[in-house]
Amino acid sequence: LECRADGDPAPSTRCDREGGGARDGGGHHGGAREGGGRVVTRADGGRYVCRATNRHGVAVRSVLVTVE
Repeated sequence: LECRADGDPAPSTRCDREGGGARDGGGHHGGAREGGGRVVTRADGGRYVCRATNRHGVAVRSVLVTVE
């Protein structure tokens, strides 16, 4: 997943999978690289929480990812 946010100053971003590791700065979470994208499996499904932080505060959003 890519976590993007705008702000002044530009926020740092972080995307965490609940129960899993963090990915900083708009990185992706998931399977092995193939070409220009990612290969994902059902194991990559779950709830992800993305946070954007700067000196003015924190914005948080979550998404439930389902892989069929």
